[in-house]
Amino acid sequence: MGLFGRFKAPKATISVMLNKDTYSLKEPLTGTVNVSSSEEFDADEVRLEIWVNEWTKATEKQGTKEKPITVTAQQNSVLHQSKNSIGGQMQFTDGFSDSIDFSIHLPSGVPPTYRSQNARNTWMMKGVIAVKGRPDVTSHDMEVVITY
Repeated sequence: MGLFGRFKAPKATISVMLNKDTYSLKEPLTGTVNVSSSEEFDADEVRLEIWVNEWTKATEKQGTKEKPITVTAQQNSVLHQSKNSIGGQMQFTDGFSDSIDFSIHLPSGVPPTYRSQNARNTWMMKGVIAVKGRPDVTSHDMEVVITY
C-alpha cells in the first residue's frame, strides 16, 4: 500500500441481508452479512451499526387576533445508537469472500417504527468492516421496520 492508500478504504464490499421484511421488538434481528475483498488487509472487526432517529414537528398559533402568526418547530434526535460486533479480527486477502450469519437482540425502551404527519421514528442499520488506520468499509444505510 502506498502513502495515499491510508486515506482510502480497502477495496472490499459488505452487504446486509435480513431474513424478513419486518421485525418485532420482542424478537432478534436476524440475517446474513456478506463480505468480499479484492485487496489484502487486516480488519479489527465486522459489525452492524443500528440507530433510531426521531423527528417531530409542532405548530402553534401566536400573535394577536388581528395579526396571527403561525410558528413551526422541528426537532431531530437520536433515540438509540449501537455497534454490534458479529465478527472479530479477520485477515482479508485478494479474492476473499464469506457470509456471516447474525442474530442481534433489539434494545428495550426504544419505540418501534412510526410515521405520521408530525412525528416519525426510523430504525436504520449498516454493515461495517472496521479497519485500523484507514477509513472503514461500509454498506449502504438501510431502513428496518420494527413493530411492537
